[in-house]
Amino acid sequence: ANNKLGNEYMVLGTLYQQKAGEYRALCYQAFNLGKLMLDADLKDASVDKHRIVILDVDETVLDNSPFQAKCIKEGTNYPVNWDEWCKKSSAMPLPGVLDFLSYAKSNGVSIYYVTNRKSHLKEATINNLVVMGFPQADAEHVITRTTDDSKEGRRQELASKYHISLLFGDNLNDFSNVFEKKDSYTRAASVDEYKNEFGRRFIVLPNAMYGDWELALYNYDSKLSDSTKSALRHEALTGF
Repeated sequence: ANNKLGNEYMVLGTLYQQKAGEYRALCYQAFNLGKLMLDADLKDASVDKHRIVILDVDETVLDNSPFQAKCIKEGTNYPVNWDEWCKKSSAMPLPGVLDFLSYAKSNGVSIYYVTNRKSHLKEATINNLVVMGFPQADAEHVITRTTDDSKEGRRQELASKYHISLLFGDNLNDFSNVFEKKDSYTRAASVDEYKNEFGRRFIVLPNAMYGDWELALYNYDSKLSDSTKSALRHEALTGF
């Protein structure tokens, strides 16, 4: 259904990613911090497995704001145009990510991209990463969604073979399954519980465009009507 008015709420989040200097600054901050934390981990002599870093793809290493902008302009929603966008392989790298990954690689750390893009988009995703100069962007290191959209199984499999130095993501589910399918209050409480991990092992990238934080407002029911979603967003606001 074409609903430009219904997508108006996406405009500010998308402009934040495309136009805010602050967004760029937060990306650099995340990867600068990643470098410091990797340095600390590299000095840890007790690590006896090969070191890896795990990164999500969308809004963690690649910027998909042009897809979001098209949704706004055309009044469409995911998954409309998503495959076409991915197959263009033209998503740009986030500020700071390539420098960080080349630093990790130069220190002998392997890079794994764990994404919830579906497997039919694996080739296009690898191609996008290769075109933009991402290291180790190949069939082994790009791990797409399995039947399970949780990333826990894929993380556990990597953890059984390697030492995970750092995890990068824009969604709490990129770090642990304790955050999955929880309401907003519980997600926040879980963040408090894990507060010492953020900026240490868990590095968070900003994403005001979409995510489980938004789905949590809808009780994870993305099929709700635009008007119901709008009402739920307003209901969730805390005023004074």
